Amino acid sequence: MKNADIHILGGGPAGLTAGYYAKKKELSFLIFEAGKQVGGNCRTLQLYDFRFDTGAHRFHDKGPDVTKEVLDLLGDDLLRVDAPSEIFYQDKFYRFPLNLSDLVEKMQIKTLLKIASDKLHSGHNRQSNNFKELALRRYGKTLAERFLLNYSEKLWGLPTHRLSTAISGNRLKGLDLRSFLRTTMLGSPQNPIHLDGSFYYPKQGIGMIPDRLCECLGYEQVKLEHQVSRLIHQDGRIKSIVINNKIEIEVCTVINTLPLTLTLKLLAPSPPVELCDIADTIRYRHLLLCVFCLNRNSFSTNASIYFPSEEFPFTRLYEPKNRSPYMSPEGQTVIVLEIPCFSDNVLWTMSEATLQAKVWESLCRVKLLNSDEILHYQTHRLPYAYPVLEVGFEEKISQLIHYFEQFENLYLTGRSSLFRYLHLHDLFKAGKKTIEHITHS
Repeated sequence: MKNADIHILGGGPAGLTAGYYAKKKELSFLIFEAGKQVGGNCRTLQLYDFRFDTGAHRFHDKGPDVTKEVLDLLGDDLLRVDAPSEIFYQDKFYRFPLNLSDLVEKMQIKTLLKIASDKLHSGHNRQSNNFKELALRRYGKTLAERFLLNYSEKLWGLPTHRLSTAISGNRLKGLDLRSFLRTTMLGSPQNPIHLDGSFYYPKQGIGMIPDRLCECLGYEQVKLEHQVSRLIHQDGRIKSIVINNKIEIEVCTVINTLPLTLTLKLLAPSPPVELCDIADTIRYRHLLLCVFCLNRNSFSTNASIYFPSEEFPFTRLYEPKNRSPYMSPEGQTVIVLEIPCFSDNVLWTMSEATLQAKVWESLCRVKLLNSDEILHYQTHRLPYAYPVLEVGFEEKISQLIHYFEQFENLYLTGRSSLFRYLHLHDLFKAGKKTIEHITHS
């Protein structure tokens, strides 16, 4: 195998974008991907004539430079999409992000007044030590318990008092007390800007982005079915990598996008035992995808539907054709239901038939469906889908990252390697920053 300036571990968006910017700098590189397809957990899969993504992916215009790069890659194949999302709670659909006039229309007046009272007494200036405290302080008990705390526990698999405030975002931004009271008392809707309803999406699925990146890089630069088995180091440098337990390759510079805790276990010689003990306490959440191809025109008009209640095993449903009409045959649709879980959860090892029956039974409580409509069903398991951000995780992760920073020719980038909940536009920025760091060091 030929030499390269940079060896990139992982063929997901983080590795591919690093390769993309390395090529712009005219650096030679090789990307090693363990699977048969690039994209990591950002792929588009196909079941007969139906396409679906490994997650409810979308591309947000969060920076003109990155958006231009993606537009240059995809051209007319990148669609501008306006599709709403909703929350299904107690047999009602609520707009997401929460919309004041929608809440007024669907909630009893006593509940609305309780929400207003909660927000008056929520203590905005108090310090929040965990996500539960933050949610209660920012949104009040009534709203937080209905739409935020229960969903977060299902998504992350831990009680919310054990979750870091880092899991919070801007999704309920705009639900301030003044506008809420104006809407409730005066009937004057003041709706927040819909944060998720407008986005970019590739014509044939999110996997077109990593596929076009791969095409741009040159297929010979991306080595599929090349699993990293060991990272051999000496004198503060990564000396070589071992692929598929048999091929050893000397390296100059290494960019790692693999999960941080997994990377620690690949090191030879092994790292200090205290770091291994820290790594054993850090967890990643796995994701089950339950895919139903249906003989019906549509399930809903939403990009995504969220399910905070425990009665549903899934947290989110997305319908790809609401992102692009090219994802399903005419008159038919495909829906994907996400079930986050840990590897010791019974759902993770449940048979496909049993899981299908369980999910379908729950789905029929949302909308009247007939099992005769099912054309195809498939289950996909995505390990290490995203890191679990527990209270105090920052200190643990900083110790591990500090250890890796001692290797002068090793660079970390990407969601799993940096233990950050990054989006696709963030990964482009991170890839560019990593290459700039390498070329300037």
